[in-house]
Amino acid sequence: MTNSWKKRLAYLAVGTVTVAGMTGAFGTAAFAAPDDDRTAPIGDFSAFAQEKLAESDQVAAIMPAGDGKVVAYIATKDGQAEDATVEALRNSSNVEIRTIEGGFEAYAETDVVGGAGYAAVTNPAGNTVGLCSVGFSGWSAEGAPAVISAGHCTDDNTRVDSALTLPTGDPAGGGATDNSDIELTRPLGELAFSQWGGPGNSNGTAGDPTSVDISVIDVTNEELTTLPEVTDWTTAASEDLSTSTVPVRSVGSATVGATVAKSGRTTGFTEGTVLETNGYANVGGRIVYGFSAELLSAQGDSGGAMIQGNTAVGVLSGGGTDDLGREITIGADLQAGLALAGGYSVALYLDAPVVTSVADGGQVYSGSTISGTGPAGATLEVSQSFGNAGDSFEVAIDGNGNWSFPAANRLGEVNYSLTATRGFDTSETTSFAVQVVLGAPAITSPFDGQIVETDIPVISGTGYPGATVTLTGDVTGEAVVADSGLWSIETGGLTYGSYSVSATQVVEGQPASPAAASTFQVVPVAPIITSPVSGTTYESGAAPTQLTGTGIAGATVVAYVNGNSAGSAVVAENGTWAIPFAAALAEGKYEISAAQVINGVGGTVATVNIAVAGAGGSVPTGNGPGLANTGNPAMPLVGGGALALLLAAGGVLLMVRRNQTATADRRS
Repeated sequence: MTNSWKKRLAYLAVGTVTVAGMTGAFGTAAFAAPDDDRTAPIGDFSAFAQEKLAESDQVAAIMPAGDGKVVAYIATKDGQAEDATVEALRNSSNVEIRTIEGGFEAYAETDVVGGAGYAAVTNPAGNTVGLCSVGFSGWSAEGAPAVISAGHCTDDNTRVDSALTLPTGDPAGGGATDNSDIELTRPLGELAFSQWGGPGNSNGTAGDPTSVDISVIDVTNEELTTLPEVTDWTTAASEDLSTSTVPVRSVGSATVGATVAKSGRTTGFTEGTVLETNGYANVGGRIVYGFSAELLSAQGDSGGAMIQGNTAVGVLSGGGTDDLGREITIGADLQAGLALAGGYSVALYLDAPVVTSVADGGQVYSGSTISGTGPAGATLEVSQSFGNAGDSFEVAIDGNGNWSFPAANRLGEVNYSLTATRGFDTSETTSFAVQVVLGAPAITSPFDGQIVETDIPVISGTGYPGATVTLTGDVTGEAVVADSGLWSIETGGLTYGSYSVSATQVVEGQPASPAAASTFQVVPVAPIITSPVSGTTYESGAAPTQLTGTGIAGATVVAYVNGNSAGSAVVAENGTWAIPFAAALAEGKYEISAAQVINGVGGTVATVNIAVAGAGGSVPTGNGPGLANTGNPAMPLVGGGALALLLAAGGVLLMVRRNQTATADRRS
């Protein structure tokens, strides 16, 4: 490779440098007066464009302009009369005419960025080159580095090798405009795919978006690093175009009226406005699908990047100057070209991950969360190291660009490296260090706010392996955290009531951790309602006259009918209870609820739903009336809440059933 390239660099001294270009001044524009009812029958735009481009060599491009109008770019030559097609277009009120002298011509001429210059070299002689510009860095279907440019730069696939040019030798970097200062610096790669016009480098067809101008070069020089960025040419004097760039974050379609920028080896970085999109241009004798823009470009800019903001939209295909003195550039649609290139894609810039929850060198508690932001939908690759040990893992970055993971469960300094990846694209790495200090243990059972039926034999949780956990409050005790990170302390049995506990942990040589707290309740199980039977429809006059069931001997059962208090009763020694209804159940639907209260603590709720039918067995759609309280008043729940409020709202207490044997034994 080295000897071959030395020979090719030598050939430049005596070889031919070719730069496809376009020049010209525009003539006059014509547009019909508003009251002129002569219109061109456009119908289907693609068919219309193909017809006019095929009819006349003088039609350089047809672009849609909306509202049933089109813009026709007409190629002019000194002394050439307009043909019938151009005359017909000029006389149509829905066609705006712009003229391009000579028509649109193809513009051909250790970090690689979009907009940099390169030479496409003929193989095997190597004594002719085409000077062009890199469009975008890219990837092959297998993830190998590539660059994307214009198809016409390859001279119909004959220029298969390429080399980068010295920035200060290119016109955009201060080199001579006649390209006499061109200097090749290092090999770039080998041509992988090229198409100018239609398939097989045919002339192409208007209306067919497979008429493109695209080439892909496989980067074979391992010394090069392709970057997902486009140079603005402000740092050409340093010979490093990568130090001032615009990142490419996405690929999309050009937007009419929006600013578009291009970067190329001849005129550098320039900005303009997209005029028309989804049109077809005759560029150097081939039909190219793309868009037009009022934008400065020149010979040698071909293949250069065309971006709107941070979105790649095209590669520069050709251009000229219209009759209004505007520089018109044709951009080949990037997505249409890549669709034919066999799996090649544009390399995209991913922002480096940002840590928002802790500063570099700051403290975090063991087991706490480290969080931040990154490219939405990407994967965060995390490497953590502590001393001579370490590990790595992956975390998904969500659609809003947020990520999080637990801090290492070991004390001392931990170093992290974070990199975002998406497909073959990789961000820069964010590195930081934290001091992991002992955090509070976790109380997982019963968790804070939990309501537990019957009893709690142990309080358990997680902590730092080897630490001593101390429990204080309504339950006291100590436990050593196992290697699995689990600990538990027996309660000795808790009666019905509300409880609060706190837990801290300590490791020798370390200060005690902050405290974790849990407040919970132990409540009676729900009573069993034996009558009425849920789901039953009773005949009028035959409905039950009381609510009966079983429960815990000595407990008070309180009842509600359709949210209204219906009395209470104490559970007998044999475990039964009964609450008479104040009046017979009238026609309607009923929700009947009951709960047990022991030592002022209300338990979980049992509910049955019944209906009382009227004459003919029909059931009214509404609820039956609530019943007056004929028993003892409802007793309050622990914490001051009223059971009436709970039942009336149809509330459901969060519970965990524990010690099923004990529960069954306490029911009669």
